[in-house]
Amino acid sequence: MEHLFDTARFYDYQTYLFFHGAIHGRPWLNEIYLFCAKYGIIFFFLSYIYLILRGKVNAFYCTFAAMAIAGFVDLAIALFWRRPRPFISHSSEVMTPIIEGLRVYSVSFPSVHTYVAFAIATSIFLYGHKRLGMVLFLLAILVGAGRVGAGLHYPSDVLAGAFLGISSGIVAYWLVHNNEHKWDVD
Repeated sequence: MEHLFDTARFYDYQTYLFFHGAIHGRPWLNEIYLFCAKYGIIFFFLSYIYLILRGKVNAFYCTFAAMAIAGFVDLAIALFWRRPRPFISHSSEVMTPIIEGLRVYSVSFPSVHTYVAFAIATSIFLYGHKRLGMVLFLLAILVGAGRVGAGLHYPSDVLAGAFLGISSGIVAYWLVHNNEHKWDVD
């Protein structure tokens, strides 16, 4: 079993090196990673304007419930496992993260930006806003890739964040959808 974990860690690190190492000699890619890592999450909160303007209150509630569920799971994980960020774990190697204006002091696993992005995308998609949901899923993938490319997360952090966000979005949808007749809105 330990061999399996060692193999997974090896490939996780190699994938991290591939994405983060791709910026060398490509300043434009560096800027794309930084933009996605730093500002990509803003698009998800802008989707709230759409929901409010359209009067989609339950979809709005669902996104907040999904983020809360994911946040509680993240807190539980952080109580038992505090995985350091890749540039801290591998500081002896040349790992220079793109951290201009980014908060990088928290733990690495799971990626908070990624689970928030996927939780919002899932909630909006399940509430019937399929086109906006699909656009947000694509943006969520870019946010996750940006976090790895910027050197802030391992790929497994992002995959766990995506899984946590999608799962919490499904649970939140089920909770809100099954109780919406009680609130009599939307």
